[in-house]
Amino acid sequence: MKKKIANYTVIIEKQKRMGTKKECFSAYVPVLGIATDADTLEQVQKEIKSLIEFHLQCLAEEGEPIPVESSSSLITKTEVNLPQGAVLAF
Repeated sequence: MKKKIANYTVIIEKQKRMGTKKECFSAYVPVLGIATDADTLEQVQKEIKSLIEFHLQCLAEEGEPIPVESSSSLITKTEVNLPQGAVLAF
């Protein structure tokens, strides 16, 4: 049987964990609406791949359609002017 493969956009950001202010990495898959976090970049990449596979397996078992990204998707950033006096959160 031939394997079917899908590629998903994963957004990974370095953040501070709520409550502890300890640095972590958060990963989010927009088309699936799933996210996870981990202490290192390597961990979060492993965790998000595992979560994607688990999520897709659950959808398949429930007979639900599996979302795939459109080949015409565009990922971009937009530059905007910040309001005077804006406080930036990093």
